[in-house]
Amino acid sequence: MGSQNERDNCPLQNRYTILLVEDDPDILWTNKMAFESESYDVLTAESIAETLTRLDENRPDLIILDLILPDGNSLDSMPEIRKKTSAPILILTALVEKDERLAGLKAGGDDYIKKPYDIDELCARAAAFLRREEMHVNKPPADTFTYGTITLDIVANQAYVSGESMELSGKEFALLQIFVKNEEKPLTKEYLYETIWKQEMFGDDKPVRDAVYRLRKKLETSDSGYDIVSNRREGYMFILG
Repeated sequence: MGSQNERDNCPLQNRYTILLVEDDPDILWTNKMAFESESYDVLTAESIAETLTRLDENRPDLIILDLILPDGNSLDSMPEIRKKTSAPILILTALVEKDERLAGLKAGGDDYIKKPYDIDELCARAAAFLRREEMHVNKPPADTFTYGTITLDIVANQAYVSGESMELSGKEFALLQIFVKNEEKPLTKEYLYETIWKQEMFGDDKPVRDAVYRLRKKLETSDSGYDIVSNRREGYMFILG
């Protein structure tokens, strides 16, 4: 987990609220102390039920979510969690199979970190998410754009259809933002993956397919009037249906 000196080097600089969800009291305490030592506000929860209660009462900027909790697998409760927050979710997991890790991203997580982990790595991952959040927060309110029925609030990472929130995850919002700026232009899976996930795809397009599927469903249920059509050779195209 890392020494005290390592924890003192936790690379977080600005004040945000982090929700730590962990049922092991020793790990929870260690992580809480590491983030609080960097002047972050830290909320804690030890179960899925407690997590949902915390989200009813607070708006964390980042959630660090253990996969297996006393009242179930947190992935099964991800739809409930996503209804309450669009904050980035970093999943803590001991799973090593690729399909199991991808299930976390498909369910609504933004990234994962494998147990056992070094506290410096955990802090660095958290810092990366929060730096991106800071970039959005520091942008002027003019960063709100409307495309037909869809409004994108780049500051808050929120999308609305006719004033109603679409309740998108971070990856889904990034995907929608790319699509609306490239309406009726074919976008390959490789381009989408490398732009959003910030790494080469290496032939595995499942994260893109899953994110597009979820976004397509939300476009449909929100009556946005838009659709995402697919072509095996060219990838995806965002069109007015």
